[in-house]
Amino acid sequence: MQDMPSPSVFVPEPPLTCPQPVFLRASHSPWRFIPQNILVILRGLVLAYLVATSVMIGHFKLNVEVDETTKFKHLFSFTMVAHVLVFLYHLITWAWTFTHLYHPDHHAVRGGVESLVVRAMSLPRNMGSLRKQFYFTLFFSTSTVFSFMNAVIYWFVTRAHEAGGEDAIVTAAVTGLDVLATPGKEAGALLATQMPEQPFSDLFGEGWFKAFVILTLHAINPLIMTTEILFFNSIKRPFALGSHFVGLMAMSGLYLGWAAIGKALTGEFPFFWLDEEEVGSKEAVTTYCIGFVFLSQILYILMQGFIYIREGLTKSIQGAEGSDGALHS
Repeated sequence: MQDMPSPSVFVPEPPLTCPQPVFLRASHSPWRFIPQNILVILRGLVLAYLVATSVMIGHFKLNVEVDETTKFKHLFSFTMVAHVLVFLYHLITWAWTFTHLYHPDHHAVRGGVESLVVRAMSLPRNMGSLRKQFYFTLFFSTSTVFSFMNAVIYWFVTRAHEAGGEDAIVTAAVTGLDVLATPGKEAGALLATQMPEQPFSDLFGEGWFKAFVILTLHAINPLIMTTEILFFNSIKRPFALGSHFVGLMAMSGLYLGWAAIGKALTGEFPFFWLDEEEVGSKEAVTTYCIGFVFLSQILYILMQGFIYIREGLTKSIQGAEGSDGALHS
């Protein structure tokens, strides 16, 4: 391997008048207290955590969790799909951030294996392609929104069902209360009556390993993506918001199709509310599916709210400092 160049050697900063491709914005923090070399370290720590927890989650799902059905069903689990998307996003963005800092010109790297590795880790060619930028932005949005959806569905729906609240869930569906789309006071009051008497006894009553896996998948991952939005990247709100709303609806619909394939192959639905026998009717299943897709739209608005907060804070700070940085806006 060649000696790693100093981080200060060459990090190209395009002119202020040049709109920044989303790939570059994913590789730069908007905050001046997080320079590139620190961002590489922070992304590396997050990626290392995700690698370690992925191994632990895999061990738990395959070897520890008591389940009479096939392990193959985990391929169709929304929780696992959301986790894989978060992992892939952070793997890609760490690779881009690292090579953009230390190997900005991958053509300068000579040598068989090293050259191939650096080229694979480098930012994509033709970064100005609007099609490529749209696809990556949609991937980022899907990874973030799915992690948020996974948390909301678990804490407001699945956990209540696993704790013995299936009667309340079915009642909600029959009466037209869609807890996926309206996890507010009415839904919360209905579900709270079915929760265990001891708070969180269903989480911490079976050892630390299960609790760690549950919290990682349904709490820490969404926090990681929130931190990503607020501190790790400078991706702006897209101009074509309508296309992204439609794209997320399509991604949610694709997952429901994937879940149907999982049912056909494993005999088990990833979500109980996809099972007509569980919720009582096809109409109830349809209601939940609509709520699932609608939830993606609500949480995409939440994601854009986080971006708006970050942009507002960074612009106000830069305005006070008289900043003119291109990527820090």
